[in-house]
Amino acid sequence: MFEPPPPLPATDASGFLPGPLGLRLDEEFLSLSAINGSRSALDAIFPVGNARINPDGWSLRVRPSAAWTSGDTPAGEFSSVEIGHGLTHLRLRGVEALHFLGQYTCVDLFAAPLRQVKTARTRLNQYDCTIWWTNTRDVHLLIARSLAQSFCDHLRILAVRNEPGDSFKHPRPSAPEAPNRRG
Repeated sequence: MFEPPPPLPATDASGFLPGPLGLRLDEEFLSLSAINGSRSALDAIFPVGNARINPDGWSLRVRPSAAWTSGDTPAGEFSSVEIGHGLTHLRLRGVEALHFLGQYTCVDLFAAPLRQVKTARTRLNQYDCTIWWTNTRDVHLLIARSLAQSFCDHLRILAVRNEPGDSFKHPRPSAPEAPNRRG
């Protein structure tokens, strides 16, 4: 029987990002399937917006009628299609990993609802991505394979520019009626 060739990496992400944060960015191969089914059938497995770690992989519910899984397809009335060839799985690790990404996303990754589900589908600057995490030191990102190298280069630039002592890069809580003094 014909064996498909192993997938080639989409990026050169394989080590520490430059800069003072000590973040490590790696590309990991991910066999990924999209599962489509009725909302009620998927709700029985897990709610929208949640990531779940399974013994054989993980599952991520991205839309009301769709989920992504890297493991076995759950039993039930679902249709499944392989989508791993179109996405790149990046893993960002380090003490400041989630805080670093949080500075550049459209959503507040530390808002109460997101802290609970630990999953966000958002934009990181100009890149659409899906982010999920088990803890703030180990963050997973899914990005379109065609944009993966550009995205990794962009993260490198952001890591070099990130200076932990720069007070302008760390938003501080302020009253809603306070003027924006950051220029």
